[in-house]
Amino acid sequence: MVSKEFDDCLRSIVMMDYGLVLITHATDKAFKDENGVEYNKIISTLDKRVNNIVARMADIIGYSRIVTDEHGNNSTKLFMRGTPRYEAGSRFKYTPDYIDFSYVNLVNAIATAIDKQAEEDVEQFFTNQRKNAYEDTTKDLDFDDLMKKSNELISLLIENNSEEDFKAYYQPRIIQIIDKYLGIGQKMNHFSREQSEALSLIYDDLLLLSKENIEK
Repeated sequence: MVSKEFDDCLRSIVMMDYGLVLITHATDKAFKDENGVEYNKIISTLDKRVNNIVARMADIIGYSRIVTDEHGNNSTKLFMRGTPRYEAGSRFKYTPDYIDFSYVNLVNAIATAIDKQAEEDVEQFFTNQRKNAYEDTTKDLDFDDLMKKSNELISLLIENNSEEDFKAYYQPRIIQIIDKYLGIGQKMNHFSREQSEALSLIYDDLLLLSKENIEK
């Protein structure tokens, strides 16, 4: 309930056509890799549940720090590509690894990345028209229909596979999809009508999973 309230509040800001910039502190945290070897990585101090909500909304996750060059001069950099040492990332394929941190430089870096992507892809996928990606479309979603179709897809996966194959391959993926949008350990019957948007996303992922099954 707390996660949903936090998510709704953040979305309400961007739905009003405001750009949203969130700033957190960073911490150097110890992790272990799959071989049990310990390593340190600089990550956000956000709580894990909050970070999951913020990360899926963000176009850029940047890590900012002061860098000293070989002449002893200090400048603030914004790192936009993650490394094993720190957490960062960008939805834009051609953003640079880092920039001198200023608003103008950030805007220019994003604009350049979009232009490069437009050159690579078909131009019909790009427009100068402003579009809010977070417009409220839940009023157009039919909760009962989505629930029915989602359960039908799961039933088809059960029917079209042996019990062993379903439990070994599809069941874990279905659980992963539901956990992703509803929360770990939740089930389809835990949905409320206010969560039509999340149910719609689950249905889309289940549809992809069922198509994968048909192609097999």
